[in-house]
Amino acid sequence: MRHEALTDKKRRLDRIKLSDQIAEDIRRRIARDAMRPGDRLPHERALMEHYGCSKGTMREALKALEVEGLVRMLSGPNGGPEIQHASIDIATQQLRQFLHFQKLDFAHVYELRKSLEESLARNVTGRLTPDHLRRLEDNIRVCEAANNDQDRILVRQAETEFHDILCEASDNVLLVFMCRFLNSMLRDLVSYRSQSMREHENFGEANIESHKELLSAFRAGDAERAARAMHQHMCCAESYMRRLDASFRSDLLSRF
Repeated sequence: MRHEALTDKKRRLDRIKLSDQIAEDIRRRIARDAMRPGDRLPHERALMEHYGCSKGTMREALKALEVEGLVRMLSGPNGGPEIQHASIDIATQQLRQFLHFQKLDFAHVYELRKSLEESLARNVTGRLTPDHLRRLEDNIRVCEAANNDQDRILVRQAETEFHDILCEASDNVLLVFMCRFLNSMLRDLVSYRSQSMREHENFGEANIESHKELLSAFRAGDAERAARAMHQHMCCAESYMRRLDASFRSDLLSRF
């Protein structure tokens, strides 16, 4: 039975392209050797000799790793594959591609966002540096000016950037990833069918007041007050989304 299982596994591997098998082996090598961004893999010729493959196969394997954002190819006589820091943009794009084929519902988005942002507010209370607090205050001023100028695009962009600044202070990488993913979706992919400028201004004013209350709670070091303010903020934002007839655009596959 063991021999049959090994034979079956070999057949499956034989059906996988050699370049994909090499790419998978390199991923395991990076993990096994605990390689970090800036570390270098052997140059292309050494990898070809190690795997006993052609230049075309080796380049196909390295290209797959480069597209994933795991390595970058350096040119020149001392060039070759270098480990790079995983990009959150590449990871979120993969999630967008998945969601493109699903039905997106704002009720589901805000059910998740309310919970995540409340956790984020608690998590960053006491961790926000003076620089973070200054940038949050600056962000509020940008929102106020843009709202007074009726610059809807800048207002919506700045509002989500407020939450991105909070993410910078968190020590929970999973929480940060999920919050930033939802922020990017709301910033990049939401359209508003209602063109009522007064309603947009009201939305902006409500967000500004929420952000001011959050900033005050953060400065006071009051995590529970910050969490309550964030919950109210998320409920208010969800209500305005409905009133402005917000919807996700259909181009979730777009990278720009």
